Amino acid sequence: MEVTVSDFLSLCGLEGVRLVAGQQGADRVITRTNVMDNPDSLDWLMPGEFLMSTGYLFRENEALQRSIIPALAQINCAGLCIKVGRYLDTIPSCMLREADRLDFPIIALPFGYSLSAAAELLNQRLFAQNDQQLEKTLEIHREVMRTALTSNGLFKLTETLVRLIGNPVLVTDSSWNLLCCVDRPDNPLPLDRHLNTAGKQPPFPEPFLQTLPDGLRHYKKAVTRIFSINEHHSVPCRILPIAAHSFIYGYLIVWESVRSLGELDYVALEQVAVVAALERIRAKEVEQTKLRVRKDFLDDLLSGNIESQNAVRSLAKLHGLQFESRYRCLVVRWGPEEVPPEQLQREQDRRPQETERIIAAADQAAAETGVSLIPIPRGVQLVLLADLGQEADKASRALRRMAHRMVELLNADPTAPRILVVAGKTVPVLSEVSRSLQNAQNGVHMTRTTAIREQVVFMDDFAAYQLLSEHVNRDALRRFSQAAVGPLLRQDAKSGTQLVETLEQYFLHNGSISDAAKSMYIHRNTYIYRLEKIKGLLNTDLKNSRKLLELQLGLLAYRILEH
Repeated sequence: MEVTVSDFLSLCGLEGVRLVAGQQGADRVITRTNVMDNPDSLDWLMPGEFLMSTGYLFRENEALQRSIIPALAQINCAGLCIKVGRYLDTIPSCMLREADRLDFPIIALPFGYSLSAAAELLNQRLFAQNDQQLEKTLEIHREVMRTALTSNGLFKLTETLVRLIGNPVLVTDSSWNLLCCVDRPDNPLPLDRHLNTAGKQPPFPEPFLQTLPDGLRHYKKAVTRIFSINEHHSVPCRILPIAAHSFIYGYLIVWESVRSLGELDYVALEQVAVVAALERIRAKEVEQTKLRVRKDFLDDLLSGNIESQNAVRSLAKLHGLQFESRYRCLVVRWGPEEVPPEQLQREQDRRPQETERIIAAADQAAAETGVSLIPIPRGVQLVLLADLGQEADKASRALRRMAHRMVELLNADPTAPRILVVAGKTVPVLSEVSRSLQNAQNGVHMTRTTAIREQVVFMDDFAAYQLLSEHVNRDALRRFSQAAVGPLLRQDAKSGTQLVETLEQYFLHNGSISDAAKSMYIHRNTYIYRLEKIKGLLNTDLKNSRKLLELQLGLLAYRILEH
């Protein structure tokens, strides 16, 4: 037999207790007693709680007097018992008016009774129900555990909770992104009509989330917030963290639009939250294991450590990669080449954040251009593995647009380090991506040791560099570079001049003296003087096309040898 507010009024031993407001709510069911001694306790209260107070909390706070009754009624508390004569001679009229409007019972307890004595008498009646409540609680526990043991996911668990509490339920991750939701056919305010149920996005708008308490992760009970749909409709949302050891794995949100939650509904909610935390922990461990296995495979693939094509084919299928596609590796580098020892720790600390920033920009650029990318962090660089499919030429053009768009996004932050993106050559199958990576890494060296200043470099555009670095032995390169530009190398080494760089800038700017001088931050006349010195040392007027080609190849050979 349920205990109601009327039963409290008729308890033996409490003479003079009066129901002074909210008479229409006298049949509200009491599930437990609680003392209200501070305004923050509103976030901890539960439906069915019968609250007792001396009135000290709101005796001189008119704003709280006006707001406390609607707040308690919204939580669906059973009633409020105030001891009069100590701090309040009479209960404020604004509280009585709100109680009558909302049919929320307010009881006046005579000065001669203590709150503890009244609570003890009420608890005696409540304890008589415990056996029956305990059996119902155990049945809820058995139902939740059956679901947990026979299914493998949050969705089935959420379906069980919806069946137990008779209301729609949403489950989000710790960042409030939707994981799953289950509606009910009798829901008058369907979820998909009033919330964002697309998945992997917050279902609630940011202003609503900002109303939640900062320490929500430590709450063991559900917090209530009202979601306003329009001026005529609003829905109470009961929000309970899915947590373990103060670590948040997500949130359970009850969309209380079908029926008001009772005591046993909260038992079901808390039971499901515990099992959901275990499910999230399991899912997280499985995902981390998959990521580690995938990373190990990709590292071995990029390093060329997997020699068997059949092994690559099998592992590619396991990790969702197309073996027969054409692939290209892009190497993304940032920050200075050399870091002073005193700044080394700071650079290491900021590396994860910078990597995340670059991956986010790459994902956005890839989505805009229709490119398929797999980011692979490797120490001080990020490798982007691009799946070009079978139409490699068309996909490579899209890849160029992607690379430039990514750099554009990253350059939007003027305080961020300079980005360099180098794309290696296309390889015909997945098992050969290590060659594309090596080619891209050669390109990184090429850009750092030559006069190239572009932030996006595709090695297709530097066939001569690839030819010399990959197909000519080092001794031949050394002899050729000495024959072509040896006098300049010796002069720079002897006098500290910059004749090699001067000639490189000349070629880079297609013979434009003004542009070359500007790139070296020197006066045009100074640049002309150096150029005349180069002509004299090399015994050329820099007009013969055959000689110009020889000089350009000689400079490339010198830079390759430096590497």
